Amino acid sequence: MSIVPFPLLTPPFSDKSLFPTGFPANSHPVVVATGYQNDIRMFNLQIKALFSGNIYVPYTDRLRDGKTPFQYPVRNYIGGVDGQDLMGVVPSLVGTFEGTTIFLATFAPNNDAYAPIASNPNEFTAQVKQVIVPNPISGPSVTPEAFDFDFVTARQPLYTPRTFHAMINQVQILNNGLCQRNPYYFNETFAGETLRSGNVTLYGPTAGSVPSQLAGRYVKQGGYSASGESLGYNAESCASAAKKVDPKALQ
Repeated sequence: MSIVPFPLLTPPFSDKSLFPTGFPANSHPVVVATGYQNDIRMFNLQIKALFSGNIYVPYTDRLRDGKTPFQYPVRNYIGGVDGQDLMGVVPSLVGTFEGTTIFLATFAPNNDAYAPIASNPNEFTAQVKQVIVPNPISGPSVTPEAFDFDFVTARQPLYTPRTFHAMINQVQILNNGLCQRNPYYFNETFAGETLRSGNVTLYGPTAGSVPSQLAGRYVKQGGYSASGESLGYNAESCASAAKKVDPKALQ
């Protein structure tokens, strides 16, 4: 995959706890995610919550050892809640300075991770648009679409919760030669883990900032929604980060 500057590992497709229905031949997983981040402890900046959107490639061989999986971030987005997109400016600058390129974005819905559509309360949507030219006062802004979701609860799930735990909790590759652990834990009673099925559309460079190699509409994909707790660590060498991955986070 030309968008990833490292070799790719072959994921453990034969592991039925991760890929119970297998995986399309000659394909590699790509994770597309959006979320509502609450209680982020940035009250000194008067930021109580933020939205995040991510596209990344798991099972990337950062160490080139043929066995240790990392996730390579293709695009990261961040934005404020309740229409205050510019709340994401400072976190975006800080993250980019520390090795994670983050683009300012606007999210819909703007007060939750996803929302039911008006015609069907059991069907949900979420949308991410990159903010290229913000204009919060008079408008309009320049906000091309990056990606969007349309999904329902899966009747016959393609994957398991462990599939997503194992991929989202791989060590993240930074653009400064270092790596970072950002594990999510979903073992609380309020996690609300739900397997999903639906469509995701990635918009190419003519509309947004998603690489053209990934642009397109992907139908009947497997998904997962849950409320989790994230723990962030300082950047460190990729070899060191890989040795410190908590096995419990991958389960």
